[in-house]
Order: sequence, then structure tokens, then C-alpha cells
Amino acid sequence: MIRLVLAVLTVLCVPGGSPAPGKAFTIADTGAATGLVPGGTVTRVVRVTNPNNQDVKLTRLVTSVGRPSPDCPANTVTVAPLTAPVVIRRNSRADVPLTVRMAASAPNACKNLTFPLTYSGTATKP
Repeated sequence: MIRLVLAVLTVLCVPGGSPAPGKAFTIADTGAATGLVPGGTVTRVVRVTNPNNQDVKLTRLVTSVGRPSPDCPANTVTVAPLTAPVVIRRNSRADVPLTVRMAASAPNACKNLTFPLTYSGTATKP
């Protein structure tokens, strides 16, 4: 079993790319991804929470994978970026599926490790 954990807070961006002060959304793991083996693929669900009084459209969601140990390179695991925009209603949340892959060439040292994940994203007004 491979466990993937970590979450970050990211700033809400409005059209034109300038940050909107005081507006934020969160991206958090909803649980551990299990069953990931060398050459395998699993679906990872993250929860995007919009605490604002306006809807937002998540247009970009990417994941950086950290190195879990000196014997296991971070690039052993990849997480596909968001494939389509997701509208998150005001004061609400949405669960977003992401595809996680472990390279077939992953060394045995990568089994049963926790890969640190950091999420970032961009949202606009719908």
C-alpha cells in the first residue's frame, strides 16, 4: 500500500490573473490512496472547499510529489493534472478525482512509503 498525504491552501485568482485579497480555497486529501503498485494506477480524490460567498471555477489543479526516502525518487509517482474545470458553489465543496500512477520501474524501496503531496490550483469567477 502506498499512502499519499498533504494539503495546501491556495489563493483564488480572478480573471486577468491578479489575486483577490482575502479570497481563498483549500485543497485537501480525503483519505489514503491504496492499492498503488509498480506499473499501477489508482484514482485519488481531493476535496476542494470554497469558503467564499461566491461560486468559483477551478481551472487548474496540479500536484507536486515529494521524495519519500533517499532510496525512492519522487518521480516514481505522478499525479495527472485536472482534466476539466470544476465549479464549486459558494460556501461549499467538491470532491475532485485525480489519476495517480506509479512507474513500472519503481524500486522495491518505494513500496509502502508515504509520498508527500503538495497541491496548487487556480480558480476564477464562473
